[in-house]
Amino acid sequence: MGKTTKAAPIFSILMGISLLSTWVVLFAVGQVQELYTSPFNTMLLLVAEALTGLSLIVGGYGLLTRRVWGLKLQLVALGMLLYCTIFSCGELGQGNLLAAIFFGTVATLAFIFSWSLVR
Repeated sequence: MGKTTKAAPIFSILMGISLLSTWVVLFAVGQVQELYTSPFNTMLLLVAEALTGLSLIVGGYGLLTRRVWGLKLQLVALGMLLYCTIFSCGELGQGNLLAAIFFGTVATLAFIFSWSLVR
């Protein structure tokens, strides 16, 4: 397994854990007010981000352990992450330069890892 092939699943696992952990912390400190103001949109966002986080973890594990399904799930999960980060950059990055830089960096890395696994 090459350096990029190892880096991609490690990145995915860390991003999946970070994504899920962020939501746990936000709920724990009561910072998900949108659940009351726009519950349908917020629930769908939570489902999408939970699926993304879990896919990143499982896909990363599958690729690291050379499972038959690992590469396919890894690419799907990185695509999901790319979509989530681009969306989040637009939602949270407007007027917040640090958030825009963070989400832009994660999106760029997701694209680079996806591209490296495809070629």
